[in-house]
Parts: sequence; C-alpha cells; structure tokens
Amino acid sequence: MARPLPGARGEDPNPRACERVVPSPILPSPMRSNRKSVWFPTLLAVLGAGFASTRAAAYSSGPTNADGRVIVLGFDGADARTTRAMMDQGMLPNLTRLAEMGTFAPLRSTNPAESAAGWAALNTGVNPIENGVASFIIRDLSGGAPMPNMGHIEIGSRAVEDFEHSGLMKILVEYRGPKLVVGTGVLVLIGFLIVFAALLRVKLSLAVPLALGLAGVGAWGAAKASEYVPNEIAGVFKNRVKADGVWDHAARQGVQSIVLDAALAFDRPTVEGARVLGGLGLPDARGSISGMWFTYTTDDLEMEKTPRGRVTSTGAGRIFRVNERNGKIVSELYGPVNFWELDRLDQELAEVEELLANPDLGWKRSNELRDQKTEIGKRRDELRDEHVSLPVVVEILDGKARVTLGSQTQEIAEGEWSDWYRLSFQINPLIKARAVTRAKIVSLDDPVHGFVMLVNNLEIDPTSPPFWQPLSQPPSFSGELAEWIQEPYETTGWSCMTNAMKDEEVDPQTFLEDIEFTMGWREKLTYAALERGDWRLLFSVFSSPDRVQHIMYKYYDEGHPRYKEAEAAKVVTFFGQELPLAEVIPEIYRQMDRIVGRVMDDYVGPDDTLLLCADHGFTSYRRGMHVNNWLAQKGYLVLRDRVKRSDGRRLAAYPDWSRTKAYALGLGMVFLNLEGREPHGIVKLEDAEGVLQAIADDFLAATDTGEDGKVDGEVRINPAYLGTKVGHDAVIMKDLYDGPWGTEEYFCADLMLGFEENYRASWSTVTGRIRLEQDGSLGATFESNSNPWSGDHASVSPAIVQGIFFSNRPVEVPEDGVSVLHMAPTILSRLGLDVPETLDRAPLSFR
Repeated sequence: MARPLPGARGEDPNPRACERVVPSPILPSPMRSNRKSVWFPTLLAVLGAGFASTRAAAYSSGPTNADGRVIVLGFDGADARTTRAMMDQGMLPNLTRLAEMGTFAPLRSTNPAESAAGWAALNTGVNPIENGVASFIIRDLSGGAPMPNMGHIEIGSRAVEDFEHSGLMKILVEYRGPKLVVGTGVLVLIGFLIVFAALLRVKLSLAVPLALGLAGVGAWGAAKASEYVPNEIAGVFKNRVKADGVWDHAARQGVQSIVLDAALAFDRPTVEGARVLGGLGLPDARGSISGMWFTYTTDDLEMEKTPRGRVTSTGAGRIFRVNERNGKIVSELYGPVNFWELDRLDQELAEVEELLANPDLGWKRSNELRDQKTEIGKRRDELRDEHVSLPVVVEILDGKARVTLGSQTQEIAEGEWSDWYRLSFQINPLIKARAVTRAKIVSLDDPVHGFVMLVNNLEIDPTSPPFWQPLSQPPSFSGELAEWIQEPYETTGWSCMTNAMKDEEVDPQTFLEDIEFTMGWREKLTYAALERGDWRLLFSVFSSPDRVQHIMYKYYDEGHPRYKEAEAAKVVTFFGQELPLAEVIPEIYRQMDRIVGRVMDDYVGPDDTLLLCADHGFTSYRRGMHVNNWLAQKGYLVLRDRVKRSDGRRLAAYPDWSRTKAYALGLGMVFLNLEGREPHGIVKLEDAEGVLQAIADDFLAATDTGEDGKVDGEVRINPAYLGTKVGHDAVIMKDLYDGPWGTEEYFCADLMLGFEENYRASWSTVTGRIRLEQDGSLGATFESNSNPWSGDHASVSPAIVQGIFFSNRPVEVPEDGVSVLHMAPTILSRLGLDVPETLDRAPLSFR
C-alpha cells in the first residue's frame, strides 16, 4: 500500500512575492484588539460564579438549530496534507464520508504553529496577545539578560488561602490561629458541659473539671492540626491563559458543556454549567511538566542506585540499579517533594532573618543566628532534592514477577503491563498526595540487561486530586469521570512516553503500547460523555496523533537522516495489528478515522453538528538551523572579545550587547536588542522596523550550507542539502497581533521565522545558545537532526503545517481559509448563542 509522501509541499492558495515582510498571504490578516481598554465539625475532627456578561455582535453563520448539539473532536497534530493523501488513497473511509456530506478544509494555526498557542487560540477565539499564550517558550528579561521561560504555564508558590478547600482543611485554613484554638476550646467546653450535666446528669463539681480538661485537649488538637497547614505550597502549576474558553461563554448563556482533556483548560474559574477536564499543561503527581518515569534494573552497566539514580538526557527519567537477593528486589518509588517541610523551613528562615535585622543584636548571638541560617539553608537545599517515597518490592517468579508498590501488590507477566496501582504519599498527618501508575516487566533475566521494570508516570489520582493542583472545573469533575468509566485514567497533560523515546531508554513497542493505552481511555471518556443527555456542547481532545508523529517520522520519512530501511521494516503490534514501523503514522490516522466513524454512526443525531479540528499539522524534521549562528554570520549578532566555547551555552554570556542588534531564542523567534526594553538595548524604536525587514529579507534568501558533521576534523558537505532554500516566510509580529509592542508585555517575538518543509530552528536555538568551536569561533549554521524526535511543526511556516477542519454540514470556506480563531465563534453560533464581539473572527457560514 502506497503511503502519503512525507515531503509533499503545502501549496499557497494565493502565492505571491512579498516585497515587504507582512503576514504570509495564507495566514490570518493583522488583528486588532477589541478589548475595552462553623465550629462543630472542627470539634468532631479534633476529637475523632459570578455571572459575567458578554456583549453580542451581530454575527450570523446561516441556518442553525437551537435544539441541536455541537460535538467537537480535536486531534492534536492531525495534518491536512497527510489526511488528504490518505483519503485520496481510500485509507480513511469515514473521514471521506464526512467530507462528502459536509466540508473538509485545512485549518490554519497561530504563528508560531505550536500546540500551546494553537489550542489557546482555538479554545478562546482570541489571538495570543489577547489570550496570554504565544508559544511554549517566551523571552524573560527579569534577570538582567534575555533568558527563555515557559510561555504556557508558570510554576511557583501560592498561598494556601488561594485554593478551594472542603471539609476539615477548609475550616483549618479559614479559622487558623488563635481564633481556631480558642473557639475550639470554648465549643468543646460547652459541648461537654451539656453532655455531662444535662444528658448524663453528672454533678457540676465533676462535670466542669472534666469539660475543662477536654476543652484543653480540644484546643491543643486544633493548634496541632493547624501546624500541618502550610502557608505556601511550592511547585504549583499556573495556567497563563487569561481568556474564557468557548465552553465558558456557552455555559453563561445556559448551554451545558462537557470538555475532556482540553489543552490549557486547567486553573481557570469554575463556570456553572461547564464541566472541564484539563489536559496539556497539567503536571504529574511529582510536579513534573511531562511526567517522570522510572526504570529498576540489575544491569551491571548501571551504577547509580536510589535515591538519585541515573538521570536521563531529557531529565524526565531515572534509572535505578537494584540488586536481586534470593529472588527478591527491594527499592523505593519517589513521589513529590515535601512542600510542607519546605514551608516550615522557609518560616524558620524568615524568623532568623528578622532577628538578624535587629541593630542591637550582640556579637555572640549574631554568630549563632548566622550559623542557624546556614544550617536551615543547607537543609532546605537538600530537601528540594528529596522526595516522599514508598517501598518497592519485587519477587521473581516463574515467567512473571510479584510487584508491590506502596501497599498494593500485583503479579505481572514478562513483557506485560500491570493494572493501575493506587498510591498515597504522606506529606504530613493531614495532607496526602495520591497518585496512580502502571508498571511493565520489560525483562526478568535478559542476558544483557538482566531484570528490567519500568514504572510509568505517577499520575495525579483523578478520584482524589490535591487541593493545590485540581485537574478540572469544578474540582470534583475529574472524579466523576473516573466513576463514568469505572477506573482511573492518565491526568498528566503530556501523558505519552515521548521523552523516554528521546532518551532511547524504551523500545518502539513499549512506546506504542503506551500510546494505545492513552488513546483507549480517552475514547472511553468520550463515549461515556456521548451516552449522557446532560449537555449540548461536547469538546474532546485526542493528543496521540501529535505524539506519534513527533517520534515515528524517522521510520516514515525515507529522507530523514535517521531513516534506516531495516528498522522501518521491523514489525510491531499496534491496535491489535502486526505492522512495520513505517506504517505507524498512517495507522494513527486510521485510528482517528475509526473513532470518527463510531461517533458519526452511534452518536450524531440529525440536528447535531460534528466538527473536527487540529491545532497544527506536521512534517519531517530533517535539518536544524542554529539561528544565532546565522544572525552572527549576517552581522546582526556580534560576539564579545575572547569568547569561549562554553560561553555559547548561555545567551547572557557570548554576545557583545553594545554591538548586537538581534538575537534568537525559542522556536523561530527573533528579538531585537531594543533600546528601553532590553537591558543593554541599542536599536532605536524608529529603526526597529527597518532592522526587522532586513533580517527577514536575508532569511528568505538564505540557503542551506550543507554542513553535515565532520570527518577527520574536516566539515563534511552533504550535496543533498547544499543550496536548499530554508525560509518560507518571515512575519513582523506586531503587524499580525496588535498589542503593546516595544515593551516586555508584548510576549510574542519581534520577528517570526517560518521555515520550509523539513527545516526547523535547532535544539540549541530554543534556549538561546550558539554553536562555537574550541577556539571560540563560529560553528556550523546547519546540522542534521539526529534526535529521535524526528517530526515537528514548531517554527515551520504555518502555511505548510496546517491542521484539519471537518464539518458534517457544508461550510462556506473563507477566501483566506479556515483559522483556529474561527472555531469558538462558529461553535457558539451553531448552538444558537450570542457571539461576543471580543472574539477575533465572525462565525463560519453554513449552507
């Protein structure tokens, strides 16, 4: 069976040369902002949406049915060109059927075409400057020099009062301090006086002392319980999205909505009528952004034991060397950091510093306090690397292992996965962090690696999420979903084992088993919601197409530097089929087709609207450009004198800022060294546009120099790459997304480079690095991608990596195409609701 060509070029519907760099003609035109500028429960424990209005614009999308439902299925990374090619080859019958009855069109993403920015715009209907998320990476100037920072989430400390609490914790937080202690004592006193004197007829001379004694115990218990409530919780993930989701707008107008695994939909206000499960952006139970996995092995080549183990190249995995004695292995499983202990040390440190600030402090006492401060600081640093742990016990049996994690034991056959383990990590007597995970016995006694057991991410238990990191709005909804399908599910926003594949620590079969498992529970949640009659808007996202394409392109694209025919031909089991690795990417599209077919056949009624969407498309990532090297070659970035090779790792270290006009970090983002904004800016505001235009012109004229590593110290030139055009478009971002350009508050790039097919900003560019030789001279500008992360979309021109749009009803496709910004207003319009005029686009028109 022929497969779609991974190198097929996207066609511009309206190609034309750009004398001045403006948004690509098939990208959205510049957008201008429309935004106008209880005491008794305590006793027992011790002893035993506002309505926000929106103004409606006069939008019409043609015929609507106010009683019909809208079902939105999102498929992260579903590429329009790959989908079209497979439809043309008869490989996607259900999507073909859907297109014939309605509409199929490419869906333009944001610029850059990334999941964080794409989904944020799709969910909210407003552009990145308005919704708060421009990219996974943003430029941070707070440290005195440009540094990369996360653009979709913030990780920091939050006061315990900031969270929604229930039960005992609610009382302890709201009434902590003397009020709680005294109040509890008084209530206990009164309560027991009533019990002893009135009910039990005990003499007052005896009842009063007994009640007073118990009141003292009650007050002590309240004080003790309060000690277990931290002032602050460190490592909390906060969502940078600042605009309402389409489901919020719908709920405020009376439409019940269910949202499943939506990107950047957590840490938002609860709106009555909208039940929302967050997705991308949520951490695991340890507070890791993409999950932390663990391998336990008797491999003699592994030397690092618990608690640290060997940290993998991505930092997302730990390999622990364990020893087997008489068929038994004993180790530890490490959960979250004890933030309560950290908070106590922070309080102690603050108290010591306050004492040290006393000008009348004696010399001896001052030295004692300084020593105490040093000890607290040392313990604090140690505690940041310590994690609350549970025991791991493995008993080797015949063909299987009996594995105990925490208090739960299962028998797991070699090569198989366990069922869910439910884990409870004790932070203190009051607070627990609950998690779920699965384990796989990779081998019991491999001739090379010996015993190998993989423990996957410690997922936040959806039935008992911590108050400091709820998974849903309302917080109870994640548990309701587990009840619907009668089992837990993965809750980490990036829940697939892409990092383990980047580390090359798991094989493709294990990765694909994990993909299949993830897609399986997302299907279960979706079908369970579809069976219910308590909603009119369902929005469900499947991320597996994206994760598969990121990792499997090296088997799919015969032109990829890591493609090897023998490896691509290796057979794996995927969704019950035996197929070569080269067919895995087409298979994930066939699975998408299968899901859509079931939804169409079993759940879509005659009055319903079915919409399919994707945040971006995909292509092969063959070659990377070191953008800072290129800027230096062109004279826009100047190296300081006597620069060392190691300086190239830090953007703050290698440029001569007094002569540097521009620098790069993130994925295709170029920033001016702007006077008044950058700490050492030299480009004047009136000259900025001219400099950006010059950089853009040079980028569009750039060609690959063909460097492909070194042989015997000499640079090897690969003629297959030499002279290839690398730039597709370059966009001055203030012309695309209006906002406070020229200030730190404008968090988009100054210039966004859109690469051609198969090219991308290099890995080192993401963190602002530059490639330098041993003598400090400039290194190569281009390199072949040797990373298992072999497919991508980030920094590729949005004109090339377009996602999918399907509707079961005919749609009038605008002349400039369908944009992710059309989705929110179109959904609201199909529901018969008012479309807020704050949204960037009018709804699509239906015929």
